[in-house]
Amino acid sequence: MAAAGDAPAGLVGRDDELAALGSFLDVARTDGAALLLTGDAGVGKTALLDAAVELAVAAGMRVIRGSGIEFESEISFAVLHQLVLPLSAELDRLPASPRAALGVALGLEDGNTPSRIAVLNATLALFTEAANESPVLLVIDDLHVVDQPSIAAIGFVARRVTGRRLGVLAARRSGPDGAFRPTGVPELDVAPLSDGDALRLLSRRFAHLPRRILSAVADDAQGNPLALLEFAGSTEVSGDRAGWTGGPARDVNALFGDRIRQLPGRTRDLLLLSALEGSGDLSIVQSAGAPGGLEELAPAERDHLVMVAEDDRTIRFRHPLVRSAVVDGSTAEQRRAAHRRLADVLVDQPERRGVHLAKSTTAPDESVASVVEVAAQTSLRRGDPGGAVAMLRRAAELTPDPEEGRRRLSQAAYVAAWVSGELDISHDLLHEIKGDPAGQPIGATAAAALLVLATEGDADTAYTMLLPAIEAATSVDGPRTGDVENALFTLTLAAGYLGGPEYWQPLMDLLDRFPNPSPASAATLARVHHALGSMSDELLQRLDAEIAGLNEQTDTDVVIRTALVASYVDRLPECRGALLRVIRAGGAVGLSMPALIHIALDDLYSARLGAASDAAAELIALSNDTGYPLWAQVGHYSAAMAAAERGDLDECIEHCGRIWDWSGPRRVHRLVKCAHLARARAALGVADFDTAFRHASEVCAPGELPPFNPEAVWAATDLIEAAIRTGRLEEARAHAAAFRAAGVERISSRLALISALCTAMTSEPGEAIQRFDDALAISGIEAWPFELGRVHLAYGEVLRRQGRSRDARVQLESARNLFADIGARSWESRSAAELRATGMTRASSGSDLTPQELEVARLAAGGLSNPQIAERLFLSPRTVSSHLYRAFPKLGITSRAALRDALEAQGRSSGAD
Repeated sequence: MAAAGDAPAGLVGRDDELAALGSFLDVARTDGAALLLTGDAGVGKTALLDAAVELAVAAGMRVIRGSGIEFESEISFAVLHQLVLPLSAELDRLPASPRAALGVALGLEDGNTPSRIAVLNATLALFTEAANESPVLLVIDDLHVVDQPSIAAIGFVARRVTGRRLGVLAARRSGPDGAFRPTGVPELDVAPLSDGDALRLLSRRFAHLPRRILSAVADDAQGNPLALLEFAGSTEVSGDRAGWTGGPARDVNALFGDRIRQLPGRTRDLLLLSALEGSGDLSIVQSAGAPGGLEELAPAERDHLVMVAEDDRTIRFRHPLVRSAVVDGSTAEQRRAAHRRLADVLVDQPERRGVHLAKSTTAPDESVASVVEVAAQTSLRRGDPGGAVAMLRRAAELTPDPEEGRRRLSQAAYVAAWVSGELDISHDLLHEIKGDPAGQPIGATAAAALLVLATEGDADTAYTMLLPAIEAATSVDGPRTGDVENALFTLTLAAGYLGGPEYWQPLMDLLDRFPNPSPASAATLARVHHALGSMSDELLQRLDAEIAGLNEQTDTDVVIRTALVASYVDRLPECRGALLRVIRAGGAVGLSMPALIHIALDDLYSARLGAASDAAAELIALSNDTGYPLWAQVGHYSAAMAAAERGDLDECIEHCGRIWDWSGPRRVHRLVKCAHLARARAALGVADFDTAFRHASEVCAPGELPPFNPEAVWAATDLIEAAIRTGRLEEARAHAAAFRAAGVERISSRLALISALCTAMTSEPGEAIQRFDDALAISGIEAWPFELGRVHLAYGEVLRRQGRSRDARVQLESARNLFADIGARSWESRSAAELRATGMTRASSGSDLTPQELEVARLAAGGLSNPQIAERLFLSPRTVSSHLYRAFPKLGITSRAALRDALEAQGRSSGAD
C-alpha cells in the first residue's frame, strides 16, 4: 500500500492489476462494467481503488465512494446512503415513486415501507440518471462489512450496468468474514507482492535501512504491502523492532495500537467517536465530542492514521485496521460512553440512534428499549425485516417489564415468520417466550399459530390457540394493536383451511367487535371468505381505491393482504405489479410465497396456463426450500388447475394426489376441496361427466353454496354441467338458483359470466338462446378467455341439439379458437368434436359416411363405450349402435378394433380432417 503522498500510479509490483483496472475503466465509461477486488487485509486493495479513482478522474468520470464500516453494519442502507448523498440533484429529478422509495429507505423522508425491489430499482435509476450526464464510477471499499440491504443494492446495480456508462468497483477481504460475492461480477484477486517487488518497495521508501534489514522485513511481511511499510517504519537501523514477531495483519494491528496509545487522550477520544460514528461525518463527531473544535485530531493526522478532507467535513481512517485498533484499544466503558454521546446527537435519525443507544446500555432501561423498538420499526418500514428482528430482540433484552419484553419478542417472532421467512429465528424467539412463567402475549400466540399452520399444516391447533387469545384481547374497549390484527389474520387463514361451521361461526361472531374494517384488513378477509356476496358496493369501491394506489404502496404486508382480498373479487390483475415487486425484492422471503400464490392465480384466471404452471413450480420449490409446506400445497393446486385446463390429465392427477396425501390427514379441508375442483375440471375436459360430477360434489352438494367455501363459487359451472350431462337436471337447476341467490354477479365480469352461464345451461330450451346471448353481452368478459370459451361451447351444444347447425358452428368455432389460443387442448378437442357433429367436417369423397356416423366412429376408435358416446353427443345408446352398424361396412371393416386404422387410412387417402 502506498503511503500518504505517494502517487497511486507509482505502485510497485502492480502493473498487471493496473492494466486490468485500466481495461475495466475503458469499458465502464462507455458501456458499463463491474469488478470486485479480493485479497487479504493490507494486501493493497485500497491502494488499487485509489489508483482506479485517479485514472477515472483523469478520463472524465465522476467518482462516488463509499466504504463498509464494521460498526455500522447493523444500520440498514448505511453504505447506500454514502453513495446516494452526493447525488441530491439527480435524486430530485427522479419520478415521484422511485424518489420516495429511496428517500424512505435512506431515512431522508417519511412514508410507507418501500419493497426491496422498489429500492433496488430506484437505486439503479438514480445512478443511471447520474451517468446520463457523464460516466460514473461507484467505488466501495470493505464490502465484507457492508450492511446487508446495501449489499443487495450494490449487487443489483453491478449486474445491470451494461449500456449505462456506469462502473461499479468494489473490494472485499478474503476469508469467511465476507461471504457476499455478487453473482456474475468478475473478480480480480490481489495477491501479495513477490519477493523482488517487496524489496523494491522497501528500497524506495526506506533507503536508509541496510539491505539485510530490508530482507528480514520482507521475509516477515510475506509480501503484504501494509505490513512491509509498517514493519520497516518501526525498525531501527540496528535492526531493533517494536514488538512484532510475524503474522502480517495481526502485527500491523499491534503496531497501530502502539501508535494510537502514544496519542493524547483527547485525540484518542475523537478517534473513538469517529470509529463508532462510522459515516465519517465530522459535524456529528464535533457535536458529540468537540464543541470547541477538532484541533485535537491533528496528532493523528500527522501520524497518517487519519485523513481529514480539505473542507473539514469528513474524516477517513487510513486503513480499516486503524479503526479496529482504535476500538480495540478502548475500554468497554469508553465505548459505551461514546455510543451514548453519539445517540444524543442523532435524535433525528431513529435507526442510528437506536443502534448507538442499544450499545450504550447494559442494564434494562425502558426509555432506551422504546427508542430501539422505534429503530426496529424504522428498519421494517425501510424494507429490512432482518434488521428489524435483530433490533426488536435487543429492545426486548433492554426492557425491564417482562410482559413488555415478551411483546417485543413476539413482534420479532411474527416478523421473522411472516415477512422475512426466518423460521429458525422465529422458533428460537418463541422458545424464549415459552420459557417465561408469565402469560404469553397475543403477538407470541399469533407467531406460534402461524408457524404451526404454515410449517405443519395444523390448522386445528392454530385455531384453538388463537380464538380464545383474540377473544380475551378484544373483550375490553381500547385500541386494536397490530398484534391483534396479525392474530385475527392468522385465525382467518386457519378457519378458512378448516372450513366447517364449528370453526367459522365463532369467527363470524367475533367480527362484531371489528366494525367498519379497512378493505385489506383481516376482518374484511374473513367476511368475504365467509360469503362472497357480503362484499358491499361501498367496500368494493374502497378496495378499488386501495388497489389503485398499490403500485405506490411500499408496505409489503399491505400489498399481500390487499391482494388476498382482491383474489376473491377478481382484482388480481391490478395488483400484479406490486406483487412482482415483493417477489423480486428478495428480502421479504416469507411474503414472497403468498405473492407467488397470487401471481399463479392471476395467470390461471387470465388463462395464461403455461405461466401459471411456472409460477406454481417456483412457489412449490421456494416453499419446500424454506420450510413452508402449506404454501407448497397451494402451489400444487394452481399446478393441478392449470394442467386440468390444458388437458394434462396425468399431471393434474399427480398434483391432486399430493394435495390429498398431505392435506387429508391434517384435516386441511379447503385444500382437499381444491384438489376435487381440479379433478372435476380435468374430467370435464375429456367428457368424463360421471367422474366430474363425483369430484364436483365433493366441493359442495348440489343446490347449496355454503359459507366459508369459496371453491363452491368457482366450481359452480363444473357441478352444473356434470349434473346436466349425467341426467340430474333438477339438481343442476337448484344449484344455478343457489348461485343466483348468492348475489355475486355484481362483483366482477367473471362472476357475472359464470352466473349467466349457470342460468343459461339450466334454462328451458325456449329461453336458453336468450340467456346465452345475455351472457355474451356482458362487458369485460374478454379478460376471462377460459370461461368465455366455455360459454361458446355450451351455447354451440345447445344450438346443435336444437338442429341449428349453422348457428352452432359459429359458437363452436369461437370456442375452439379460444381454447386453442390458450393451450386448453382437451377443451379444444371437445369443441372440435362438436363442430364435426354439425357436419362442418366431411368424410372423404370415397365414403358415404354421414357426419354423425363419422363422429360416432371417431369416438369409438378413441375408446369410448356406446353409452359414453351417447352421453357426449346427446344421443341414445341405441342410435349410437345403429350408426356403428352402418359405418362398419362403409369402412370395409367388421370389428370395432379396426376402426382406428380404417379412419387413419381414409384420412391419408383423402386429406380429410
